[in-house]
Amino acid sequence: MFAEERQMLVLKLLEERNSVTVNELSEALRVTEATVRRDLNALQARGLVIRTHGGAILPPATGFEPTYSEKEDRYFEEKQKIGRKAAELIKPGETIILDAGTTTLHVARHLGGKRGITVITNALNLVHELARIEGIEVVFTGGTARFNTMALVGPIAQETLRNFHADKVFLAGNGISLTHGLTTPSVLEAYIKRAMADAAREVIVVVDHSKFNVVTATKVLPLSRIHKIITDDGLPANVRLEFAAAGAQILVAGEDDTERPRSEGSRA
Repeated sequence: MFAEERQMLVLKLLEERNSVTVNELSEALRVTEATVRRDLNALQARGLVIRTHGGAILPPATGFEPTYSEKEDRYFEEKQKIGRKAAELIKPGETIILDAGTTTLHVARHLGGKRGITVITNALNLVHELARIEGIEVVFTGGTARFNTMALVGPIAQETLRNFHADKVFLAGNGISLTHGLTTPSVLEAYIKRAMADAAREVIVVVDHSKFNVVTATKVLPLSRIHKIITDDGLPANVRLEFAAAGAQILVAGEDDTERPRSEGSRA
């Protein structure tokens, strides 16, 4: 059986079951688990599946937006590692912007010990986290609350951001791809994320491996506007190499920063 035929069967099984494991596919296709993993990596690179630990699922519809509670416990350990890695990049005295999201929550949780930090955020979920950390000044953007995602959005939030210039912004997203960059299902949240990026010197995206090669309804930023992407070690090597070849600097939590940085000339 050719690779294309196997991959078509994988997609058919996913449509029937919504999720599959490597072991299940190995038995169904009568091939080794190594072959199954290569097929799943190839399908993920085309945006047709999302790799999970031990298997794969189908990507959500472009307009589908999971609630905060639905995302909170998903890839929890991976988000912890990403948050720790992101916090390591923050220097004393910096002003940072933290986007709303379950991954940026873990960035906030690793800010203890940082002194002279100012955090600007639109995240309702960060209120209690940041209030418990000494030595941090917190600025909330205000705006209209979207309790589905625990985010403040709208013209008030955007106007607040126009009055600041931050050293770094840490953005979350529902998908990131080579062709469409960072995307989100909500137009309102896309606008606030762009305003955050415009207010910061360095744009850093924090996403777990399941968000790669996923495209949702609204484009936030092209890949060329993103300086760094922090993710976890569940990202397949071939996907990492493809993003690196496109100029993306990918930092994998727990690893050395081995990917080459994008040249200044390639940033928009």
